[in-house]
Amino acid sequence: MTRSTMVLVCLAATLSGTLAAGPRDRAVALSREPVGTDPSWRRQVLRVPGTFVRPTSVTAEGDGGTVTGADGVLREGGAAAVLTTTAPRGARLVIDLGVLAGGYVELGIRRASGAPIRASYAEARQYLGPEGDADPDPDGFFHGGRSLGTDDDPDGRADVYAPPRGSTVLRSPGLRGSQRYVAITLDGPGSLALDFVRVRQTAFPGAYDGHFLSSDPVLNRAWYASAYGLELSTARGRRTAVGRPWVVMDGPKRDRTVYAGDVQLVALAAYQQDGAYRRVVRDTINLFACQQRPDGTLPATSLIDVPCEPGDPGPPDGSPAGFEPPGAAGQVRLDSFTLLWVVSVADYLRFTGDRAFVRPLLPVARRALRFFGEHAPNADGGLFRTADYDGLPAQNWHTPDRAAGVDATTNAAYYAALRSLARLERSVAGDRGAAAALDRRADRVRAALLTRLWDPAAGAMRLNTDDPRRDHTADANAAALAFGVLDLPRARRAIAYLDTHLSGPYGTLTTRHPDNPYMTRYISPYVLAQESLGRFRHGDGAGALGLIRTAWDHMIRTGPGTPWEEAGADGQPAVPRPGTSLAWGGHVGMAHAWSTAVPALSMNVLGVRPLADGYRRWAVEPEPVDLRWAQGDVPVPAGALSVRWRRGAGDDSFVLTVRAPDGTAGRVAVPLLHKDRTIAVNGRIAWRDGRPVGEPGRGAHRVGDAVVFERVCGTATFAWAG
Repeated sequence: MTRSTMVLVCLAATLSGTLAAGPRDRAVALSREPVGTDPSWRRQVLRVPGTFVRPTSVTAEGDGGTVTGADGVLREGGAAAVLTTTAPRGARLVIDLGVLAGGYVELGIRRASGAPIRASYAEARQYLGPEGDADPDPDGFFHGGRSLGTDDDPDGRADVYAPPRGSTVLRSPGLRGSQRYVAITLDGPGSLALDFVRVRQTAFPGAYDGHFLSSDPVLNRAWYASAYGLELSTARGRRTAVGRPWVVMDGPKRDRTVYAGDVQLVALAAYQQDGAYRRVVRDTINLFACQQRPDGTLPATSLIDVPCEPGDPGPPDGSPAGFEPPGAAGQVRLDSFTLLWVVSVADYLRFTGDRAFVRPLLPVARRALRFFGEHAPNADGGLFRTADYDGLPAQNWHTPDRAAGVDATTNAAYYAALRSLARLERSVAGDRGAAAALDRRADRVRAALLTRLWDPAAGAMRLNTDDPRRDHTADANAAALAFGVLDLPRARRAIAYLDTHLSGPYGTLTTRHPDNPYMTRYISPYVLAQESLGRFRHGDGAGALGLIRTAWDHMIRTGPGTPWEEAGADGQPAVPRPGTSLAWGGHVGMAHAWSTAVPALSMNVLGVRPLADGYRRWAVEPEPVDLRWAQGDVPVPAGALSVRWRRGAGDDSFVLTVRAPDGTAGRVAVPLLHKDRTIAVNGRIAWRDGRPVGEPGRGAHRVGDAVVFERVCGTATFAWAG
């Protein structure tokens, strides 16, 4: 069907549904009134509009000096706050910005004398020391605020300035990636008149043309806090032929590099948040295309400014000279992230329809999968065995834990990558033979994975064949759920295992064991995000929302207002790893792109997913669970796909309005909430007595606890009552 024909068909269907007289029952009446849009979602957005983030409050601390007029820093250009110290760091001003802010910290100085001025930065108030929230251990990997990135050089979580001779604005010499709290003091006796403290924002300015709102304020906070965590994790690379690309990093405070594996999950959130993120994801994926090693694998992480032109990945000869992976990151292998990169390329095509970008990446993806085929011995049933290759030690997503062996999460990613490349071969290259061969390999990997690592006695996946504890970890089961490795009976048992053996007061624990060298015991929001998607995939929406309500609510209320990189089993934002360079534990970022609840909520509570590349065909299949209403927009290449639904008191009615962009069509699943219903569409009965009725119901059919309507386009309102 052509675009023009589709528009005419949709228009005719919409007009006939609107004008025709139908039974004057409540369902018909409800279906004539589209569910209204609630604009209050805008108040949920955490980003501060404009160039600067300024303080919302200030306190004075310490007895080695005095502070007068502290509130002066809240009103730029007014009376200055005056800090006088009689001892090194004897008194200080503690500034609360109200939200995390990333960028250059600026101090407006009226006058200063005596000792140097010290500004310290922290995401969480409890870590605000003289060096900010940097690792105080000289042997720690992140000592002094060390970062692997380049855009924050010289890095650090504190800056010290010589007192200027007159009035001036001091700016941090490097970008300071994320802070809510700023402490101002002097390193000895002296005096300072301070006009203002502000942060010049440098993150990607999203428009939020994707949004979400529901009857549950906890879920709303989780969506917008997650969205802001991703936004803070963006940065601009160096100029290429197409401009200065924006990319998504690991996190705003620490590392400040791009990880190939993170992109797959983070992109699912980005596609829901903002249409402009499609290009950000594209350029993030592209960073790795020109850095493929001769063996076919990709570096685990990349600098943000590697000059890779879209459409020209070049030969697999490693990173361009001078742009190799930073520091210790270039001295390890993290091969599962290569697999997830392949998945992210296929996902990108599904969500954007951008074949022109994807086509040149096919040779990169093929070489990547060739490596895994060559290192998947028959002795392991065709599963990939993580090992040290080319003299580089193997790592996993939960570095620095031990990783060698046949790993469940890695092989779930292997299965997903094979399916993804098969989809690319079929839809982009048009090679059905290659696609079929890849699908056969995927089937073999899935069967072997279940044979080797599914434990029928426990009802759960095991972590790794070489793990001496034979542990059943959260990541092994979450990945198997999210990537479709498990059939429904196994999925239900795995979910039950997570609920009974790994559930904690702050979220799912990675492991039951405090001493497993293959897995540190803590809470990973990355795994929780996968788990929530996997639960929805297998019919456990209640468990998915319960997980978000528990873990995200705790992180947001306890921390600076965004979800963390990790949490301890005790719910604190510190995960020590004794015996490693991460022994302090405070290295944990308290805003992190991969710690996202966005995909689970937009793709399941709203139920929006692409059925054809670029949403030319789409699905709206909302899962109400226990919510009373929900609504939101999902940006798609043709515009915005809007979904708004509400259920009546005592489930006596349900109304769903879908508005789709011109030139697109899709299917809509109307939840029945466990009872046969009579459904009206745009004022006409379309489903009654378990079967479709007339033109509005043409093609409708029941699937589980929903009635599915096909070829829906334009604006349609579905309703039932009683």
